[in-house]
Amino acid sequence: MVLYPDVQARAREEIEAVVGTERLPDFRDRPALPYIEAVLREILRWKPVVPLGIPHAAASDDVYDGFMIPKRAVIIPNLWAMARDPLKYSSPDTFSPERFLDSNGNLVHDTPYFVFGFGRRICPGRHLALGSVWIAIAQILASFSIEKAKDAAGTSIDPNPGWTHGVTSCPKPFPCNFIARKA
Repeated sequence: MVLYPDVQARAREEIEAVVGTERLPDFRDRPALPYIEAVLREILRWKPVVPLGIPHAAASDDVYDGFMIPKRAVIIPNLWAMARDPLKYSSPDTFSPERFLDSNGNLVHDTPYFVFGFGRRICPGRHLALGSVWIAIAQILASFSIEKAKDAAGTSIDPNPGWTHGVTSCPKPFPCNFIARKA
């Protein structure tokens, strides 16, 4: 959120309009917080935690787009590329939760669940993951302002988080400040 203060501000405005400032959001509020849900979906799409999915084996010979895939061939879905498909997601490198909302601010039925895998090997913890990340987003944004860190001279430090590479991907540590918000 430190990289996208406009997203942070809009999310906070939605939380305050629906929940107020006297309590934290909870799961009962989820249907009334479409922008928070859109932020969650964009987080899943923008930087998939598992860039390459779990390997599968073809159950039978198949032809896809002119290519022969023999039975028992190992298939590794490239989730990173799927999340970056410009035909599906315009400006795919841009973090934009609005892509998951219609012109009235309602959620569109386009969730990047592919990040959890496919078939029999789909992530069994996907519902727990979605709920956990949603509540973390909502409660952190209700409780804190996330701002750029400052150096010794008081100048803002522009965060440039790199990302780890491997089976899983996550941001490398970077400086930022969590400022407690007043109720």
